[in-house]
Amino acid sequence: MLVYIFILIAIICSGLTAAKKNEFFKDYCSPKNTATINGIFSVLIFLSHSVQYVKLDGVLDAPYFDLRSFLGQLVVVTYLFYSGYGIMESARKKGTAYIKAMPKNRLFKLWYHFAIVVILYIITAFITGRKLDLLKTVFAFTGATSVGNSNWYMFVTFAMYIIIIAAFLIFKKSNRLALIGVFVLTGVFAYAEYKSGLASRFYNTIFCFPAGMLFSELKPYIDKALMKNDIAWYTGFTLIGGLFVFFSHNRADSVIHHSVFAILGALLVTVAFMKINVSSSILDWFGEHIFSFFILQRIPMALLKFAGVNKIPVAFIILSFFSTVLLAMLFDTAMDKLDGKIFGKK
Repeated sequence: MLVYIFILIAIICSGLTAAKKNEFFKDYCSPKNTATINGIFSVLIFLSHSVQYVKLDGVLDAPYFDLRSFLGQLVVVTYLFYSGYGIMESARKKGTAYIKAMPKNRLFKLWYHFAIVVILYIITAFITGRKLDLLKTVFAFTGATSVGNSNWYMFVTFAMYIIIIAAFLIFKKSNRLALIGVFVLTGVFAYAEYKSGLASRFYNTIFCFPAGMLFSELKPYIDKALMKNDIAWYTGFTLIGGLFVFFSHNRADSVIHHSVFAILGALLVTVAFMKINVSSSILDWFGEHIFSFFILQRIPMALLKFAGVNKIPVAFIILSFFSTVLLAMLFDTAMDKLDGKIFGKK
């Protein structure tokens, strides 16, 4: 598995640029840059999912599993962080009109795309002979349960959209009060998830979403402090890194530790990109097709496992990868056409 990590590192390094002394990339949170960062983690998520379908015991596999174990849900924290950041940026620029449009333009749009994906997984389950529970199948359309797909991230995203819409409509005249409301409601929701017995993955990274919103609100002050000169940046980066390492200990035993650890992970990556830039059309593609590549990848994996290809790990991973890329392209093309009919052409 380390071979695939080395390939990813090679792709990153081929497009890597470092800022000159006392200079910074001020567009480090631009849609293009965050898409590139998410593209990196999209590949890591694919690798993490793929090993669940194969048996690996090679010399280069053990180090990968150690890396996978350490990263855990860190591979999705930038998804949440930058989603929150983007919403806050849009809310500030477009005002209440943006929030009022969110139920249709973001919540419904994401949900019906996801609902179509769930139907595809139900068909996949039928093909592979997997038996599905009726109640769980119904709840799968909310992301609360699964029919073979990755689900918790979708459940959290739907919840965060609803929380944000509610908070910003209640506090229409103050984005900062709305942001406080988002944090409070997120806390209430996370506690309810915890008490209901849901798996910890449903709530131990959820605060990365409002943390991204807070970063948007504080970004001018953060930039002023860290982009003053290299000494300021290195000091801030080292401090965040030290806290990240500190909170990595016992994170499995503490929801608070894990939540802070996850936020620090997203922050560490974000601050790093103040000084580095990665230009890669490959990673950009994965960042731009983040939803489809992420949510569809278990379909080829399930079908290839059913066909017995998983007995040859290299063939399974390579075929799963390129099948998912093709499936994502077809899905996004179809969704673009359907979106045009539902929402009108942009």
